[in-house]
Amino acid sequence: MRGLELISRKTRNEFREFLVGWTLREIENEFSAAGLEPDRNHDPQLGGQRREFVEQYYHALDFTKPSDARRLLSAYENVLNSSNQRLPAQHDQQAAQRAIDALVNCLKTDGYKFLDGKIGSAKPETRKVFDDDPSDHSISELTRQNIFDAIRVGNISWSGRLTEPEFLSRLYDLESMPSEDSRYTTASGDIHKHRVLNDDWTSDWVFTDSRFDLGRASDEALLRFLCEMIHPVVRPDSQDVQGLVQMFNEHLAPDGWEIAARAQLSGRPIFAGRRRVLNGAPAFGSVKSLIQVLNAEYVTQQMTRMEAAIESDPELAIGTAKEFVETICKTILSECGETVSPSADIPQLIKQVREKLDLLPDNVPNKAKGADTIKRVLSNLGTVAQGIAELRGLYGSGHGKHAGAKGLQARHARLAVGAAGTLAVFFFETYQERKTRLAAQAVSLSTEVARSAANG
Repeated sequence: MRGLELISRKTRNEFREFLVGWTLREIENEFSAAGLEPDRNHDPQLGGQRREFVEQYYHALDFTKPSDARRLLSAYENVLNSSNQRLPAQHDQQAAQRAIDALVNCLKTDGYKFLDGKIGSAKPETRKVFDDDPSDHSISELTRQNIFDAIRVGNISWSGRLTEPEFLSRLYDLESMPSEDSRYTTASGDIHKHRVLNDDWTSDWVFTDSRFDLGRASDEALLRFLCEMIHPVVRPDSQDVQGLVQMFNEHLAPDGWEIAARAQLSGRPIFAGRRRVLNGAPAFGSVKSLIQVLNAEYVTQQMTRMEAAIESDPELAIGTAKEFVETICKTILSECGETVSPSADIPQLIKQVREKLDLLPDNVPNKAKGADTIKRVLSNLGTVAQGIAELRGLYGSGHGKHAGAKGLQARHARLAVGAAGTLAVFFFETYQERKTRLAAQAVSLSTEVARSAANG
């Protein structure tokens, strides 16, 4: 017999109806980011692609299982954060805000709270949704101790500008946890006594307290704690946050994890833990450095989506790889003042970029012959790009498929994503070199003009 559902049907229906106003791709992005996949064989017969798409995600879940409920709440968290970011652009902001508030109220009725961009437990009976998963322990004991030691040695306040009870209450239901002081009945009471009133516990007590057990807790529990340390409400100094993110990621990398920006709160990043899918692959290491030059949020989102989806949703990764190539090409052409046809496909964009850029340095001997060779190489790269587009059409996330269709696997997604990265890096580095050269030529010409004018 099935147990009690941890997310009510009313809440699920309210979110489903809210998402009717979104595109299929937008819905897919938010659910995929939470590690969810739809049951495409399920036909809910509701009427409307968006309703049915959401129901396909629902059908793949067991709402009585804490792990499934937690993943769905993560998707809802993404939806709420994205909706809040879109709010300023809404035509009727008041109506949009009421719709968001209605969703938050549904979660509240189910025993959850949405605070500072995060969904957490608001009642003891829903705490099990966020309890540790004993099978989730890929972050080693050594890595955990190294992180804790770095916090100790650096004399870093893990609670930031909050009191320690305030910080911990954002992650745990302290009122339902036991006290280690016989004078108090709950963890909230003894922590307040010994850390706020008396300050007679050492500052690193939380790392050895068996009630939180961060040294042996699930990966998710540890990552939630670290991400809370760099939440904008907890730590407002951007430089402090940047330093902590770098330190965390240096220690987490050997175990295949990293902390990355997931959403925004008043223009400040909210972080989440995720698998390091590409683990420093050369092509995308270069792309990440170029992203800093571009400073484009949409490109960063594409990067994050590709990396996160390779293992969990290869089809989404392939679809995003195709979009990534298009974005880089259109960015370069726009920077060069070129008009881009809205209907231009990847081969056309590749050709237009190739014609715009000077693809060989000036000091290459027999430049004309070299140019012909480079064109052949680029033709092959264009074929790779076209292959990405075809993969997306056949197996990717951009088009509907029949119910029995089998998707590609992670290794195919890595091929598509790697090819997109190689092509993007080549084009953008060529563009950057051209831009620098033209700027130098302009300065040289200006100097020459000024010298001629001075000489009469």
